Amino acid sequence: MLGAAEGCNQNRGMTQRDLMHEFVNNGPAMIVAGLAVVFAAMAWPGIPIAAAIMLIGYGAMVAVLARPVRQELLGVLSLAVYASLGCLAVAAQTHAAVNGSTGRVGVFVLADHFAAATLLALLVRMVLRRSSFFSA
Repeated sequence: MLGAAEGCNQNRGMTQRDLMHEFVNNGPAMIVAGLAVVFAAMAWPGIPIAAAIMLIGYGAMVAVLARPVRQELLGVLSLAVYASLGCLAVAAQTHAAVNGSTGRVGVFVLADHFAAATLLALLVRMVLRRSSFFSA
């Protein structure tokens, strides 16, 4: 028996890969997902949010670069803002973990740092590929 989500996907003719591609190209959905993690961190302070901040930045960049009239300068400025916010979040989480009760960085925080770095690399790649700002 098909679950509700599988039946809905089957009716729409979308595979799991199509759904993932749709999410990756949907900036507002990424922004909402990142904000959900940030708001969850307000209720549970131990949740690392560096990757969530980078996900919000990635979603904002997808939304900016998907506009009919591309605004390359706005994309570059967004990259600078979200890259610095992501780096600041990584540094703050590391500082809090090192100065915390255990005195070391946990695996969950390291995984969050890795995810944030991966999203940052993808963000830089997207700006360089889609923007004519850096073209000769």
